Amino acid sequence: MRASRNVQLYRIHAIFNEPLFWGAILITSLQKLAHMSLPSIYFMESAVLCICVLFDMPSGALADVIGRKKAIIIGRVLLFMSTVCFTFMSNPLEAWVGNIFWAFGFSMQSGADTALLYETLKEEGNEREYKRIEGQATGYRLILVACCTIVTGVLASINMRFPMYLSLPFVLIPLISAFFLKEPPKTERFSVQKQTEVLKQGLTFLLTSVNVRWMVGFAALLATTSKVWFFTYNPYFEQVGIPLQEYGVIFFLLNGVAWLSSHYAYKIEHAFGERSCIVGMVLLIAVPILLMALFPSQPFAYLVLVQNVVRGFMRPFVGDYMNRHIASGMRATVLSIQSSSANLVSVLGLALFGFFTASLSLLTSLLLLGIMCLALGTWSFTTYVRKVR
Repeated sequence: MRASRNVQLYRIHAIFNEPLFWGAILITSLQKLAHMSLPSIYFMESAVLCICVLFDMPSGALADVIGRKKAIIIGRVLLFMSTVCFTFMSNPLEAWVGNIFWAFGFSMQSGADTALLYETLKEEGNEREYKRIEGQATGYRLILVACCTIVTGVLASINMRFPMYLSLPFVLIPLISAFFLKEPPKTERFSVQKQTEVLKQGLTFLLTSVNVRWMVGFAALLATTSKVWFFTYNPYFEQVGIPLQEYGVIFFLLNGVAWLSSHYAYKIEHAFGERSCIVGMVLLIAVPILLMALFPSQPFAYLVLVQNVVRGFMRPFVGDYMNRHIASGMRATVLSIQSSSANLVSVLGLALFGFFTASLSLLTSLLLLGIMCLALGTWSFTTYVRKVR
C-alpha cells in the first residue's frame, strides 16, 4: 500500500517539479525583466551553483538522518519562494534572490526524492521497477511542459510576465503532495555527529567505488554541457531571426522529444546496451552544438531537439546506474554528492562560458563548447572501457 501511494505521489512530484510555462523564455525574461546581460546571467548561475556545491552533500546526509520526506518538504517551500521572486523580478538583485532560494531548495530536494522512491520500491522487492517509474514520471512532466510551452511565446509577446503568472500556482502542487508521502523505515533523529558520520561514509564510498566515481564524472560532463547550451537557446534563436512567438513551438517539440526518450528509457537501454547509450549521449550533445556553431541558421536551431533525447534519457539512466551501486543507508548522501559534483563542474563551466561570451561571439563560444564536450566525452568513454567495464 505504501509503495503504491508513494509511487503515485512521486509521479505528481515529478510532473510539477518545475514551472510549466517559463522554460521557453527563461533567458529572455532575465534579460528584459531583470535587465541582465548574457554574460552576467552566466556569472550569476555560476555563483549560485556554488551554494549547491556547498549545501548539496550536507543536505543529502541530513535527509538520510531526519528523513527524505522532511527534506523534500523544506526543498519545495524554498522552490516556491524562488518562483515567486522570479515572477515579480524587476532588477538583477531580485533575480539573484530568486536563484539563491532555488539553490537551497534544489539542494534539499535533490537525492532525497529519488532515494525515497528507490527505498520504497526496495522495501517491496520491486527496485527493478525504478528505471521504468522514473522514466515515465519524468516523461509525464516533459509532455505536460511541452503542451504548456506551446503558448508561451504568444503569451510572452503580449506580456513577458504572463507565462510566470500561470506557472506560479502549479508549483504548489508538489509541495502539497509531499505531505502525504510515507517515509520508509530506518529514519533516525537528527544529530550533528550522526550527520557527519553519514557524510563521511558517503564520501569514502564514492572514493573507493570505481563504478560510482566514473558515473559521477560522466554525468557531470553531460549535465554541465547541457546546462551551458540551454542558456544559449534564446540568444541563438534571436540571432538567427526566430520570432518570439515561435519559441513556444520549439520548446513544445523539444519537450515532446525528451518525453519520448524518458518514457522509453528502459527499453532504449535494453535494446542498445549500456555501452552504446554512453557513446550516443556524448555524440547527441557534442555534434549538434558544433553544427549550430558552424552553420548558424533557423533550420539548424532545431538541432536543440537532438540534445533533448539525452535530456529525457539521462535522469532514469544515471539514476538507475547509481542506485544499483549504492548501499541503502547512504543512498541520499551519495546521490547528493553526485548532484554536488555536477554543480561544481557546472560552476566552472558556466563561469568559463560567461568569460567566452563576454570576450568572443556567441557562435565561437558554442564552437569551443562542442569541441570540449567531444574531447572530454571521448576520454570519459575510454576510461569506462578500461576501468569500469
